[in-house]
Amino acid sequence: MRDCRAYDGYCEEADATIKGLYYAPFAEFVRAEHDLTARVLPHLAVADLPALLADGHLVMASVHKEIRRPTLPAPGRGGHLVLLTGHDHGTLHIGHPSGHTATARRAVMPIEVFESFFGGRGIAVTLR
Repeated sequence: MRDCRAYDGYCEEADATIKGLYYAPFAEFVRAEHDLTARVLPHLAVADLPALLADGHLVMASVHKEIRRPTLPAPGRGGHLVLLTGHDHGTLHIGHPSGHTATARRAVMPIEVFESFFGGRGIAVTLR
């Protein structure tokens, strides 16, 4: 977060709260600092995710933070990021470092369940 702030990927408010992650500045940050290609996807369909993952992209996807409890109904969509690392047989592999359990931190979830939390936007990231 600290390094990304130099690119305005995160912004500090007057009360010291941090706002972000802003996608376009983040994409520039990972290009410049980590030799990654990042493409902002402001209109992303859940049906597009398996193809992106199969093509070698990781996808930072906007989801509701309660995705960590996928057995409960989604209270909303978007506002929190998880990293999609793979897919297989109708499921998505999800990295969620702030998950409250080991299963929440590294989840495998049916695409239909994921969709109920998904905000329809994200960032595709690959090595250059």
